[in-house]
Amino acid sequence: MNQQFLIFLVSGLLASSCTLNEEPADTILTGGKIFTVDNNNPWAEAIAIRGTRFLYVGDNAGVEAFAGPDTNRYALNGKLVIPGLVDAHTHPGGMGRYARPGQLPTDTQENILAAVKEYAEENPDLEWIEMCCFPMRLYDRGLTGPDRKALDEVIANRPVWLTSDIGHSIWVNSKALELMGVDRDDRTPDPHPGVSFYVRDEDGRATGWIKEKTYRRYRLDFFPVDTDRNEQGINTFLDFLVSHGVTTLMDGGNTYYSDEVYKYIAGLDRSSELPVRVEGTYHIFLPGQEDDAIEGLKSLRSKYEGDRLKLRTIKIHFDGTNEIRTGAVLEPYTDDSENRGDTVMDTEQLRDFILALHYEKLDLHVHTVGDRAVRIVLDATALAKAALKDDLYPRIAVSHLDIIDPADYPRFKELGVTAQYTPSWHGSNFDDPVLAALGEERYERTLILRPLIDDGANVSFSSDVTGRTGMNSANPFLGMQTAHNRQYPQGNTRESNENAKIRGPDSERLSIEQVIRAYTMGGAYQLRMDGDLGSIEPGKLADLAILDRDLFTIDRYDIRNTRPVAVFMEGDMVRGKL
Repeated sequence: MNQQFLIFLVSGLLASSCTLNEEPADTILTGGKIFTVDNNNPWAEAIAIRGTRFLYVGDNAGVEAFAGPDTNRYALNGKLVIPGLVDAHTHPGGMGRYARPGQLPTDTQENILAAVKEYAEENPDLEWIEMCCFPMRLYDRGLTGPDRKALDEVIANRPVWLTSDIGHSIWVNSKALELMGVDRDDRTPDPHPGVSFYVRDEDGRATGWIKEKTYRRYRLDFFPVDTDRNEQGINTFLDFLVSHGVTTLMDGGNTYYSDEVYKYIAGLDRSSELPVRVEGTYHIFLPGQEDDAIEGLKSLRSKYEGDRLKLRTIKIHFDGTNEIRTGAVLEPYTDDSENRGDTVMDTEQLRDFILALHYEKLDLHVHTVGDRAVRIVLDATALAKAALKDDLYPRIAVSHLDIIDPADYPRFKELGVTAQYTPSWHGSNFDDPVLAALGEERYERTLILRPLIDDGANVSFSSDVTGRTGMNSANPFLGMQTAHNRQYPQGNTRESNENAKIRGPDSERLSIEQVIRAYTMGGAYQLRMDGDLGSIEPGKLADLAILDRDLFTIDRYDIRNTRPVAVFMEGDMVRGKL
């Protein structure tokens, strides 16, 4: 027996003994169509799971080496399997914070006022008349806005609070302004002129139209949180997400209510009842709040962080919305030539804040609607990088991205900034106020993300649901369908959906692979979880969804009806059955 053969024999015996001594898998899944989102091994037939992690991903024959007498085995029978989904920006804390408001018609102001009057008469014991959601398109498509005087004509002696359809402004009557203590502009300053402010008439008196975060603090005074309803709403929302294959989410902020929200979520976590991972945030929404933000996040972390609830991110509500001309744009609004909106920090302030996050090893999530807001974030990131010898620590994500200047698209990849979109917004919008605000040329450049994908920038998807009435929008398969078609579903028939207007250009219709990737690896990278989540690979946490239909072959107008038959999280089947 020669020396070379002995070496080969010993090596083989050692390898065999390692395999034989290795513990078998707890679970084996075979016969599937598994889209792994792993560039090195994008498709597989079989999976082995041991404990909380994937042990093997490959073909049916190879998985048998990991089977043992007590291994649970499931036949997938050709079903499509994808990684557990990541909702990279949503609001679980807004699902039931207050009693449900009355619902408004959306056709004319006359009918809105009649509905307010009727609702007040039917609810004589309500101190505040709260209703939703008046459409901004009725008021010069978001340029002007409603007036307290019209509400005063139907209700003068009780306060009225109406929320707009985009959720970024309210309409109140004179009685409400009186209780708020809002007076002339020289006595009641605006929290953030140009973004969060009281709209005023020529005499400086508030008209009753209040924009952005100005009104949030009044909720603390006049609308007590319904704790039972809020907790029920959070539970319902989280269960909805898991049943649709979502195993991880990022909370997009809670203004003044972080303690209430995270206290409850932390309780679920500590009792092992939290069904998803939650990346919580400290929320900046007015100028100057950045001064206390890092310590505020540390405080939340010390009180509430646990196994599945983490608090490592600061969220900045950086500008407003184009619908009501509060987004920060490079060129003035088409119908408001003196207005370019504003941001809560300038470039230098944001650079300094990013550097502070670097030294604290924290991440940043930024609400950016206008192209100037996007530009400032990218400029500040570049300046922060230039100021450091080491790599910049914070993973920076900019969300919403209604409009990006063409010159800024390549900078996302260059700077490592995540582009965070809500794809259910990417269908055509009837009588969109943004068209009037931006004009046709800029409007045609809204919600364009193909250049980012082509450049290889990280793109993540989310639902950005802020209340229970919008819960169906948290369905990730609705988001996938809208991003794939650039059409928002209209009605329940295929014909009605096929005939819905396409938001151009056609090149923005993303592939199924691209939309799945944005809902998996895109979000995992954004949340600094890409080492554990986002793809089906050996060593990663065993999160996956087994679907009732094949997203790659079904009718493009049937995607939103997809449901998981089973969802695994960290190796356990947490929803469904096989």
